Amino acid sequence: MGFRFPAPVVPMKSLIPALLSALFLVPVSARADDAPQGQGCGLVTSALISQDQGQVMINCVGVTQEFASQLAGILTYVLQHRLAPDVVIAKLDEIEGMPEADQPRSLSTDQGEAIVQSLVGKPVATIAIVANPGGNDAGDYALAIATKLQIAGWRVEGSQIRRSVPPNLAEIDGIALVVHDQKSPPDSALRLKEAMAAAKIFLPIISDPTLGNDAGLLWIGKRPDFNAKG
Repeated sequence: MGFRFPAPVVPMKSLIPALLSALFLVPVSARADDAPQGQGCGLVTSALISQDQGQVMINCVGVTQEFASQLAGILTYVLQHRLAPDVVIAKLDEIEGMPEADQPRSLSTDQGEAIVQSLVGKPVATIAIVANPGGNDAGDYALAIATKLQIAGWRVEGSQIRRSVPPNLAEIDGIALVVHDQKSPPDSALRLKEAMAAAKIFLPIISDPTLGNDAGLLWIGKRPDFNAKG
């Protein structure tokens, strides 16, 4: 599975080694040899395509199409925003990876405390929490997060975690924070994103124009499957 990108805005030779680690959300110290057998990314050819073309092809194997799309998005974002590779790696190194394949998602004690400490003393909010009923661990993971939010004074809409699949979220695995406009999220959404980041949990913000301007919905989808099926 290959990706072709436009001319970079940072030196590609210095960007590629860092991104090859970043793509799989592993610590910067990790190397390609540490990846599971049959997984990895690399240049299609041993040499970069001529600079005047401004293109380089990266090939990734052992990942799903959905995850490959996310990889392309990460690369595009890094290039378009002129992010320094070492800063990108440092931030990714703060994010904890997914648990082992046979382990459900859960909040560690440290993660729970980080969420509470980040929110305590700040304005509280009400948030809807929806867990995908098709996710084996989605309900318990949603409950663990909701419990910490309530300890910090936040309220869960309807005082319950809904178990349903909104049509616009059916294809989204992992977790996401849904707001009216992701380009102008309410302050409560930004506080929640910061709290999750403090717990080393990446929480993307996505748009749903059917929501109210100040509304927020925390979606707990199925556990992401980053591995291609053999």
